[in-house]
Amino acid sequence: MGLEYLGVEIGKSNPLSKKTSVTFDDLAGMSFLVVQDTGPWQAIVESNIPDAAFLYQADLDAMSEISRNSKFPYFFSNLSLVSSATIERSDDGGRVAVPIDDPRNRLEFYGSYLKSNRKLVQPLLKEINKIWPQN
Repeated sequence: MGLEYLGVEIGKSNPLSKKTSVTFDDLAGMSFLVVQDTGPWQAIVESNIPDAAFLYQADLDAMSEISRNSKFPYFFSNLSLVSSATIERSDDGGRVAVPIDDPRNRLEFYGSYLKSNRKLVQPLLKEINKIWPQN
C-alpha cells in the first residue's frame, strides 16, 4: 500500500537543521522526545541511532508542552505530518523539519484479506492507497 518513514524536527540553532537531509548516524549522541507507543519505530531508532537518549512521553499534551518549552528534537512520520498533535508541536517556528534519508528508515505497509472478502476490502484498500502520502 505504501511506505512510512521518519523525519526529525531539529532546533534552528543545531547545525543539522541546515542540512537537506540527515542519516541515523548523523543523529548519534542526541537526546530525543519520543511519543511512547511508536510500534516498530522504537526498535528502529533505538538500534540505529548510536549513543542516543530517548525521552518517552505517553501523554500527547505533555509531549507538546515539553517540545514547545525545550530544544529537544522529536520525530514525525510522513503519516503524522497532518495530525493536529504534530502541527501543534511544529507551530512555534523554532525547529526545522529535516528528512531522514537512510535505508533503515522505512516501514512498508501491505493490505491482506481473505479471497471471500475481496469485494468488501479491495475498494477500501484502493481508497487508502489514493490518499497515502507519496513524499
